[in-house]
Amino acid sequence: MVAGALLLGAKAMAQTGTNNLTLAWIPSTSAGVAGYDIYYGTSSGNYMTAVPIFGATNVTLRGLASGQTYYIAATSFDTNGNQSGFSPEITATVGSVTQAARAVLSAAVGLPAGQFGFALTGTAGAQYVVQASTDLIHWVTLQTNIAPFRFVDSNTSQFTHRFYRTVSISN
Repeated sequence: MVAGALLLGAKAMAQTGTNNLTLAWIPSTSAGVAGYDIYYGTSSGNYMTAVPIFGATNVTLRGLASGQTYYIAATSFDTNGNQSGFSPEITATVGSVTQAARAVLSAAVGLPAGQFGFALTGTAGAQYVVQASTDLIHWVTLQTNIAPFRFVDSNTSQFTHRFYRTVSISN
């Protein structure tokens, strides 16, 4: 059985007349994973397109419709054709550099330019660490807090892209 791929983050952008969506995910820890299928569509749970990815944990989807919200999920597969279940669905709206997708986190609305935020419900009273990365390999701790809480990163404008994760540190 192949474990699911976790889709971690997405960045929507407009570049010279074409609209692109860059996705990155944490690789599956299952032995024998040969690649990933990235599914997307314009309504939740209804994925019209699948893109197979071999040997990478990121992809840029090109030529998408400006202003359109896309619903995205991923699976991993092995060399025998066995496929995992879907990752949690994320959404991204194409056409703005400042818009970011949500994974398990719910994005904050109405933040000033250069800021990104989310609310973490988690397990009430449990302690969580918020971490950020620009490459999905090296993670920097930004904050430790007790759930539920709201996190705002006011330092995002200095990065071309940034991924976030929360890690429970409660026993």
